[in-house]
Amino acid sequence: MLRPGDRVVVGLSGGADSVCLLYALHGLKAYRLTLLAAHLNHGIRGKEAARDAEFSRGVAESLGVEFELGEADAPALRKKSRLSLEDAARVLRYEFFENVRKKHGASRIATAHTLDDQAETVLMRLLRGSGTRGLSGIPPVSGEYIVRPLIETGRAAIESFLKSRRIEWIDDSTNLERDYLRNRIRLDLLPALKEYNPKIMETLARTADILRLEEDFISREAGKGFWRVFKREGSELTGNLDKYIRLHSTVRIAVLMRALTETRENLKNVSSIHLSAADAFLTSMTASGESVFPGGSVVVKGHGSFLVTTKDDLAKGFSYVIPSTGIWSFPELEVEIEEAPVKGLEEEREDVVYLDSDSVKFPIEVRSFKPGDRFVPLGMKSRKKVKDFFIDRKVPAFMRLRVPIFLSAGEIIWIGGMRIGERAKVKGKPEKVLKLTLLRPRF
Repeated sequence: MLRPGDRVVVGLSGGADSVCLLYALHGLKAYRLTLLAAHLNHGIRGKEAARDAEFSRGVAESLGVEFELGEADAPALRKKSRLSLEDAARVLRYEFFENVRKKHGASRIATAHTLDDQAETVLMRLLRGSGTRGLSGIPPVSGEYIVRPLIETGRAAIESFLKSRRIEWIDDSTNLERDYLRNRIRLDLLPALKEYNPKIMETLARTADILRLEEDFISREAGKGFWRVFKREGSELTGNLDKYIRLHSTVRIAVLMRALTETRENLKNVSSIHLSAADAFLTSMTASGESVFPGGSVVVKGHGSFLVTTKDDLAKGFSYVIPSTGIWSFPELEVEIEEAPVKGLEEEREDVVYLDSDSVKFPIEVRSFKPGDRFVPLGMKSRKKVKDFFIDRKVPAFMRLRVPIFLSAGEIIWIGGMRIGERAKVKGKPEKVLKLTLLRPRF
């Protein structure tokens, strides 16, 4: 967790936990730590917040520890991001700690999470319907920098440590407000549970430790199978349904959770209930449909594949104009268009086609499917609805907006990666043809 000679940013609120942490680390003389006390005013509690900042500065100065004070506006972030006030404050706090760490070249950020915090977190996530990942609680170490030296120490032991050394601390009045779920758990639920199990704090922490080990194993297994199931398509993930179904049910949930993490930043309000419902939908006999998550993520399936994306992106089309030959790169695809001599042409593939130079003129439009689109497929004489063509080719409905359709003079000349139009085929014995190569299709 900590190594001799580490430079450590210590989150200091002025409360008992953080004051204890600073004193405890300061007392580790054998470790030769360089400590930096960091305090953030979240812009929530007015005069009381200013009092906390000055108290924290005094604690740091009394120990000869450098002090960094930051200012933030948690209410503004709450309104902008739709996070709870508690979550907005947490985001800003960790951003501040990280900025201080970079400024001073520190190797660790130490926060004062305790055994009590661990128990409260496990209960809070249990009430919200979290799965193994959520119930594994607060890890002793997060990422490369964050450590929590007091995570196995209870509040009673912390206060005893401070009182025995006549060290003062201050209390946050908001800790007594029952508007917050965490406070209600601390003030009401945990005392009630202690009547059944006086060691409930330790029991919950031990349960979190066990679940963390299990979650680590599940995550490793999910990591092995993730890219066998999925391939990335821009900001979205396309999955092979058969490969997904073959995974163990526990691993499937972890894979689905990772897919959501890969396609969006905030998974707040996504619980094990939502994940289990999406998994049941994907593994059911239902041929097609969708499962929607809180916050706008959606899983849609059809014809043996499924897509993890957002509701907004699901219905998003595209349209671009290509004025000449060359390599053209767009968010949805990359295509190379060039004139090629007929002699020595390689065999056509789904991603490489040759079109008649006299029939195909610039500019060429490439866009997504539109209802009512029709074209004459190669080898046919009559027009066919593109929708019916997709159905024949078993293209899932959710993928149809992702297939690039190339047009010249308003006529479809190529359903990208699938079939050229009859009128665009090479005619006679020309010296040159137009070669189209899909370098990066989005399907």
